[in-house]
Amino acid sequence: MENSCTLLKKIVLLGSFLFLYSCSQDEMINVDLQKNASKSFNEKMSADKVIKFKGPQVTLGDGKVRSWVSVDLAGDPKEIGIEMTREALLNPQGDKKSSPPAGSTIVIPLHPKASQVTPFDHIGLNWNPNGHEPEHVFDVPHFDIHFYMISVEEQLAIPEYSPSTDALFNNLPPMEYWPENYFTPPGAATAEAQMGKHWIPTNLGAFLPFTKIMIYGSFDGNFIFVEPMVTLNYLLLNVESRNNAYSQPLKFAKAGNYPTKYNIYNDPKTGNIKITLSDFIHRVATPY
Repeated sequence: MENSCTLLKKIVLLGSFLFLYSCSQDEMINVDLQKNASKSFNEKMSADKVIKFKGPQVTLGDGKVRSWVSVDLAGDPKEIGIEMTREALLNPQGDKKSSPPAGSTIVIPLHPKASQVTPFDHIGLNWNPNGHEPEHVFDVPHFDIHFYMISVEEQLAIPEYSPSTDALFNNLPPMEYWPENYFTPPGAATAEAQMGKHWIPTNLGAFLPFTKIMIYGSFDGNFIFVEPMVTLNYLLLNVESRNNAYSQPLKFAKAGNYPTKYNIYNDPKTGNIKITLSDFIHRVATPY
């Protein structure tokens, strides 16, 4: 949610972001997670084997970030998200001469398995060292993690807001497809080039002072991303925050396995930070 006049200049283009990640092979490993994705992380349950598919590592400042998705033995998704090394948190900007501008989108590729079992195509990560508008709301250092349900090419094709593109940004899905208790202001507010129109909870005050929040995004009549936003200070405090439920629409235009909760926690073995979506529910399609 950065100023749309500058975001277009700062986006990391599809042809140029490839240098940002070291091309390690995608990995598939077995890990133990909870038995049922619809149950709370905090409930004590026997663990089942799941398979974890990792995307390639991407450079973030002085550290690394990568995506991953886990599925159970039946092939159903359990969790999807990113994992950041501690070095990435301590200096997200890194060498300013070689790093992309602050606020620009770093594309985090997903393993192909992710798009087979979830609606998500890729993740867009934004580091905002000075936050962004609105003032006194999101103007603190934080990360935006966009889980996109469109391709990179479609994302990059979203134009800058102008009177001529107003109809695209403000062509909203029918109300029964809106997440409950979310809204988007009319006009140019929250309309961003190469992102879309941002939706915020109607009870925004309940999330202030800002530490973490879930945002939705739409463009030209469709919801195209969900976006956990998390402050740097919150991540550095090593706070465990699991099972954060967020509002769901009554209807879905496309069938698939959609998450209902987001999580922020540390990997006790590596100390890395994980920001994930979980507790998937299969939704049937109700086209409009």
